[in-house]
Amino acid sequence: MSTQDPAGRGDALHEVVAAAWSAVLPGGPAEPADFFAAGGTSLDAARMAAQLRVALGVRVPLSAVFEHPVLGEFVAALRAAHGPDADAAAETYLRLLTCSDDEAEAMLGAHRD
Repeated sequence: MSTQDPAGRGDALHEVVAAAWSAVLPGGPAEPADFFAAGGTSLDAARMAAQLRVALGVRVPLSAVFEHPVLGEFVAALRAAHGPDADAAAETYLRLLTCSDDEAEAMLGAHRD
């Protein structure tokens, strides 16, 4: 797992979640604001949870956004619910974003074996 500061910034999971929040919130990144105070709606929360489900391959219940509306708290809740798998998936996802198609195919093939 990547080195991180106590607030969770600087690690892959935090980066992936922050990007998903930024993609759905009208004003961009939510940190350290509350998801809903930053203009997010329940529809935005559902879209963000779906993005994270695809990116990380983990179930993200919509209720988690309501229970943990601050980015750092939400990341901590995901980590608590999914353990090191969430961190590993986030690191893989970020690596895939920078790979060529051939590199990504090779990397994904290695994970299937």
